[in-house]
Amino acid sequence: MLSNLAKSLFPPKDIIGIDIGNCAVKVVCFTEEKKVLKLKDWGLIPLAIKADVPPEDKKAIISGEIKTYLKKKGIQARYAATSISGNSVIVRYVKLPKLSKKELALTINVEAEPFIPFDIKDVNLTYYILNDISEDGEPKIDTVLVAAKRDAVQDKIDILTGAGLEPLIIDVDSFALETLYEKLAPKGENNSVLLLNIGQKVTNLSIISQGTTRVVRDIFIAGSTFDKAIAKTLKCDAAAADAAKKSRGVLVSDEDKEAAIEKFDKEAIAVSKAASGVLKDLYTEVSRSIDFYLSQGVDHSISRIIISGGMSNLANMTRFLSAEFKVPVELANPLAFLPELPKNMPKDVLPALAVASGLALRKLKDWEE
Repeated sequence: MLSNLAKSLFPPKDIIGIDIGNCAVKVVCFTEEKKVLKLKDWGLIPLAIKADVPPEDKKAIISGEIKTYLKKKGIQARYAATSISGNSVIVRYVKLPKLSKKELALTINVEAEPFIPFDIKDVNLTYYILNDISEDGEPKIDTVLVAAKRDAVQDKIDILTGAGLEPLIIDVDSFALETLYEKLAPKGENNSVLLLNIGQKVTNLSIISQGTTRVVRDIFIAGSTFDKAIAKTLKCDAAAADAAKKSRGVLVSDEDKEAAIEKFDKEAIAVSKAASGVLKDLYTEVSRSIDFYLSQGVDHSISRIIISGGMSNLANMTRFLSAEFKVPVELANPLAFLPELPKNMPKDVLPALAVASGLALRKLKDWEE
């Protein structure tokens, strides 16, 4: 009886999306009521872990924070999805010989090894077939290879199990963003869209064309890069630089620049100059990925850019990037598909929930098929 009651209250299709970042853990859980998706709960758990804390202790601290949060909120969850990014994961789009699913499953390690810069024995390897193609008259398959270092995957599993959760899905940040985009995209949108999730240590880049991710890349220009540039300019510590970054932003219009000069607002001018320099570096790196995408002979150029992540709240960032890329740049609202937002949801938190929302949209059936 108790078992049946638990199943009715906490159906297994509800998966908690947990985005474990460097500065915070983001938590999102949806539930479906009468075929309408609703937000079951959300959270942003700040992490203040010193750099010299041993890895095992760090994992235990994060597990404890998640467990405490779930208990405090009364969330009796079982299943969780999380993701990885950065140097621990490699995504490659490759053309492989046309093989049956059974043949490919048996030979994938051999086929994939030339494309993976890690020892194949040290990674968890998975793949997804996009479509059948022909190259030089030979039948082939267009395939996405994903190789994640085993220790990085195990770290995420350890954190979730330590929090009392069952880790069903270990995704890649960029693919979690694709899942979210599928939910947010206007019906019939066939243009190419670029997603930028700007976190503290890494920026996840995805280019999606006709509903399929075609370019995935992690760029190591992110929040900490802004902090270092501002700290150097203001001659202050990282904490003060972070505070200045959040309270200031980028001066884009001539009116804003003139107003800062007239007020002798040296800090605003200095922060803007430092942040603008970092944004131009980010623009250069993103442009390289766009050029690579266009070099593949695609039909669509980038029609718009959607930015998310904790760093995307930098004042005037969308205006600055829109002027550089010459396309519309918008701030993501990862919960825009819901009937309504919770009243206690701060607007500046929304963009940081993008990856966690994409993870929470995954269903148990994804792994049963």
